[in-house]
Amino acid sequence: MIQIKNLSKSYGPRPDAPHALDDVSLDIADGDIVGIIGMSGAGKSTLVRCLNLLERPTSGQILVDGQDVIGLTGAELRRYRRRVAMIFQNFGLLAQKTVLANVCFPFLAATGRVTAENRARALALLDLVGLADRADSYPSQLSGGQQQRVAIARALACDPEYILCDEATSALDPASTNTVLKLLRQINRETGVTVIVITHSMGVVEKICRNVVVLEHGRVVERGSVADVFADPQSHAAKVLLERVDWDA
Repeated sequence: MIQIKNLSKSYGPRPDAPHALDDVSLDIADGDIVGIIGMSGAGKSTLVRCLNLLERPTSGQILVDGQDVIGLTGAELRRYRRRVAMIFQNFGLLAQKTVLANVCFPFLAATGRVTAENRARALALLDLVGLADRADSYPSQLSGGQQQRVAIARALACDPEYILCDEATSALDPASTNTVLKLLRQINRETGVTVIVITHSMGVVEKICRNVVVLEHGRVVERGSVADVFADPQSHAAKVLLERVDWDA
């Protein structure tokens, strides 16, 4: 379980420096698929970068199974990051490496080598995402949707407990988006991995998420089940994202 308590992130040493996150508190249960939504500048990407400690919060706690991970360094930090996989908007694949080598890269980064067992695991993951026949291809030879499926296979290589998706489908066409979302939902059901979806698209949230958190100006302004929030949004941000604001009022 992830418990975020009173998390703030400001840029600059002054007390009045702008806050990207302002006293954010929320719980994410193991095995859930949670959407974190908001308009541009709401703090979504900052939150996900704090979760995997690519950025350090200014204050607050991030408790993972009861342990505050914010102060982790060295080997402990590397072990934690292996538990938290990232899927990016721009896929993040290594252009000069084959699809198989990309999926094997986490093994290489962790141990300095790739074993036959690692390659077998990578091929099994490519089969899971429907791309076993493209193992020897290069990213430039794949469509955007296929590249994102390779990125998902790579994210699964080290058996993470959490997958963070930062606008992972925003660069894809509708058909590819649906394929990727179905795959993430399948992986969640089969492995129990917790999926945290950062997005501005309510359509993505509706298709895959069970619960949703709405951010606005770095603060949590609404949370609940997707069904409840979609049926009766309370915050201005949720109403705008659901296109339920009467602009002529």
